[in-house]
Amino acid sequence: MKKVLTMILSLTLLISMTACQTQKPAEGKYTPGTYSAQAQGFGGTVTATITTDANAVTEVVLEGAEETPAVGGAALETLAAAIKETGSAEIDGVSGATVTSNAVKTAVSQALDQAQGKETAKAELKAGTYPVKSTGYSWTGMISADVTIEGGKLAGIAITEEHESETGEMAQTAFDALIPRMIEAQSLAVDNISGATATSNAIRDLAAQAITAAGGDPAQWQTPVEKKSDTVKLEGYDVIVVGLGGSGILSYCAAAESGATVFGIETTAKLGGQSATTTGPMVINSKNEAYQDVTFANPDDVYKTWIDYVETEEKADIIHEAVYNSGTYLDYYIDQFGFEFAGMIMSFAKPEWSQFWTRYVGENGTSNIFGPTKTNQFNRAMDKATSLNEKNGYQLELTAQELLFDNGEIAGVKAVSYDGTVYEIYGDAVILATGGYIGNEEMVLENWEAMPNTVASLVNDGTGIQMGLAAGGTTYMMGVAPMIHILQVPNLIKNDDLTADQKAILSALALVKGETSVTVNGEALDPTLSEAMIPEYKYYNVYTAEQIEAYKNEGLSENFATATSMFLGQGGSFEVGQPIADLDTILEVGQQYKNVLKADSIQSLAEQIGCDAAVLAETLGGEDTTYYAVIVSGYTYGTVGGLDVDVNMNVLREDGTPIANLFAVGTDSMGVENIEGKPYTPWGGQAQSWTFVSGYLGGKAAAEVGMAE
Repeated sequence: MKKVLTMILSLTLLISMTACQTQKPAEGKYTPGTYSAQAQGFGGTVTATITTDANAVTEVVLEGAEETPAVGGAALETLAAAIKETGSAEIDGVSGATVTSNAVKTAVSQALDQAQGKETAKAELKAGTYPVKSTGYSWTGMISADVTIEGGKLAGIAITEEHESETGEMAQTAFDALIPRMIEAQSLAVDNISGATATSNAIRDLAAQAITAAGGDPAQWQTPVEKKSDTVKLEGYDVIVVGLGGSGILSYCAAAESGATVFGIETTAKLGGQSATTTGPMVINSKNEAYQDVTFANPDDVYKTWIDYVETEEKADIIHEAVYNSGTYLDYYIDQFGFEFAGMIMSFAKPEWSQFWTRYVGENGTSNIFGPTKTNQFNRAMDKATSLNEKNGYQLELTAQELLFDNGEIAGVKAVSYDGTVYEIYGDAVILATGGYIGNEEMVLENWEAMPNTVASLVNDGTGIQMGLAAGGTTYMMGVAPMIHILQVPNLIKNDDLTADQKAILSALALVKGETSVTVNGEALDPTLSEAMIPEYKYYNVYTAEQIEAYKNEGLSENFATATSMFLGQGGSFEVGQPIADLDTILEVGQQYKNVLKADSIQSLAEQIGCDAAVLAETLGGEDTTYYAVIVSGYTYGTVGGLDVDVNMNVLREDGTPIANLFAVGTDSMGVENIEGKPYTPWGGQAQSWTFVSGYLGGKAAAEVGMAE
């Protein structure tokens, strides 16, 4: 109740901010009351609410639900205590949570200004070009920029070095869109670019640093950007596609090629979604000339293996399509929409399936950490699909909110643009392709035992699944384990607190196999356990002080030689047998970032892990010494379970009947190929293949329904 009352007070005070800014305390330093202000943190909005008497800050509440829980989220409590003690925003930040710390300082400064009745006119800025540096999404390096200030205004932000593009294809949207919007608005309160939150926050931090260097106060640059309030109606479509990641684009293409008029909705600022981070799809029996010399896996063997794995024939017709027509549908998109693939990779499941999945061809041979660049292929496909009918179209930065109904029947989709404009889009069939629910922690915790780290886009927040449920649909295998292939420390150190080589050593301590590995329950880790089946997707490599001393003097043993991350490496390296004189520093910084636990006894370590001390003592051998536990976390590509569908990708009701004009493709329906209690089907390229299979089937079926209306 206290939190609810605080939030109500916060909203009330935000509405009356102008009055708060101009009033003058009758006596003392402050006008007693509660004051609230906001600033952009690392993951989203940070709210600072302070309560004062006449002369002191008596209470500080910091809220940031979207901050990284173990780092930014954990820092809020520390920062709140420091602010209450000092009564000031001039406090030290928390190591590893720089962006969150700066957001807190900005919001608290604004709230204190309100309490003192200060005007918030911007301080005069000294003209110049200021070199600044900040952390964004990338784990391989920071962003550097030259920020130009002229005439008291932000005049330009020129990115001089960035590593964001090394780790994905989304960051460029923030460079292209957020910078001009900030300059136009002359405000740091411009909304993040959806799908590029971390890069957006880095750009905002770069500007804030320059404002400070120029003699200004970033707290005075939080002017809210006015949103539009108009509603636009778009009518007469055969098919509406909600989400333009891989499966959404492929279903859009199939529907458009069938002759349907199609409109697409995408919440991020680019096409391709999570598919733009994948290597490529499984393919069997393609007729394309690129595979003329390939010996494909026997489809009968693959089908039988698949059915045996899921332990039921309930979705046998869908699995049959996924196996026997994977090559057929891939060929369709190669021939009709210009998709390009080359080479074959062996299956994870069976070495005898030696040529099982294929790779996208990168634009001009380019690639990033996740493989060939491929956004251009999705752009090209959408250009072809939209050209098939002059009515066809799509809009980026448009977020679906709910389905529209007419006399109980689905009639379209309501969505809101980044600028506040509401869109009501009417059509005869709707395809849900919103990427699953990894960005919705509440849904994750309903279905899994913990929230894993992620390399997936958190805009995939379950909207499609919730829309399907609201229409009377049901789900299938929602609790399938997450798609986890990657392990690393949970909180990657993205700034210069450690060198790249020091980060590589910390990672090696986490990723090495064959050392003492302990689960969250204090038990020895089963080395045969799939990453997706490890309790809470997290474990600890535990070292004694004696081992650490040996590494300092003698270096890491040969056992560590391959302890590196294929995807989440940070650019550094180490040599086995090379003494690590600075290992204490590496571990201390690891502790600051919540990647390392240090304890002087088994009891203390058990308390930090949250496990039974007796169980842990048995695992560690019962010796009391100083321990270092390096945390190892699984990183997921996304969720698997979703809406129940039939072989046409029609969403099904609980009684098994289809909702005739509602379809779900991609991760919104991939549970139909899987089973709870096991990792998602581990063949290799299966998830990306499902985007092609489900996209084709759903797009064709939706076009038939839409064009028949």
